[in-house]
Amino acid sequence: MIRQEQRDLVGFARLALDPHAQKAATIDFALRPHTWGAGLGTETVHLMCALGFNHLDLDRIWAARAPLNSASAKTLLRAGMTEEGRIREHVFVRGAWRDSITYSILGHEWRESDGSATANG
Repeated sequence: MIRQEQRDLVGFARLALDPHAQKAATIDFALRPHTWGAGLGTETVHLMCALGFNHLDLDRIWAARAPLNSASAKTLLRAGMTEEGRIREHVFVRGAWRDSITYSILGHEWRESDGSATANG
């Protein structure tokens, strides 16, 4: 992701079709620390939801975060996602298994929210 006005690399985002579910995808994103707290995470989630629901006709988009990453929790909730639960020992990070906390938003929830109006791009 690049902030156009400053031509500043601010992070990355990915929407990946979920091979284990019909009409579903996962999202991942990371922002460079100098951009934290500016609302770019929420904007990124909105843009990826707009892509998934408005252009790819998905029914469900989900995300996972590290249990200690409270900033991501706030971002995902602010973007309209719902916390679903915990996947135990979901990923192997720096030599140890780590749980993930999962979030999702459904297509009908997206269409009923203000999110679809603010991210139709």
